[in-house]
Amino acid sequence: MGEVRKTRPRLALILLICGLLLALSPYIYHRYYLYVSQHEVVENQQHIPAEPEPDVVEEDYPEKLVEDTGVLEIPALGLKVSVGYGVEEADLESGPGFYPQSQYPDHGNVSIAGHRNVHGAPFLNLHKLKDGDQIILTYRNKQYVYAVEKVFTTHSRDWSVIEPTAEPVLTLTTCTPIIKPPGGDYDRLIVRARLVEVKSSNTGNM
Repeated sequence: MGEVRKTRPRLALILLICGLLLALSPYIYHRYYLYVSQHEVVENQQHIPAEPEPDVVEEDYPEKLVEDTGVLEIPALGLKVSVGYGVEEADLESGPGFYPQSQYPDHGNVSIAGHRNVHGAPFLNLHKLKDGDQIILTYRNKQYVYAVEKVFTTHSRDWSVIEPTAEPVLTLTTCTPIIKPPGGDYDRLIVRARLVEVKSSNTGNM
């Protein structure tokens, strides 16, 4: 009888753990699926033969971002992810996306939005970035190397952060805090980085 009493708490604990695993399984599966699909996208883009870029002067580049994909890499966070075009909820389900308002990287403000708590949470650790940390954007046969200037929080409806700038910069945006406060709303976490180097890319037209 004593053995039965000892077994019951163990059985209850096992059942509780199994229940938690079942409840979390869709989230775990989605995170794994997104990781695999993003990895495949990045790898596929890197194996596309690079098309020669025509000889153009800076003035020939468009003012606005061309609707295309890219690859964002942040070595300090161990992040390398494909960037799509668009920032609607459906666009961001598969990863970060360019704001359509973005300027062309050679001219001004390139802005990218990404989730911090769902759909793989690619921007989960943006708050850990420090001044000088490197961010690399590969886009249309070029690599744009940026250095972080500041990380700050602003209101969720502060759209000034994606407005055109006189100098080439990169702006990353995501929600903060990670978990929405009860009865409250999200603010917006911003990473602003300045362009420090541009070099040709051999990873294809991204």
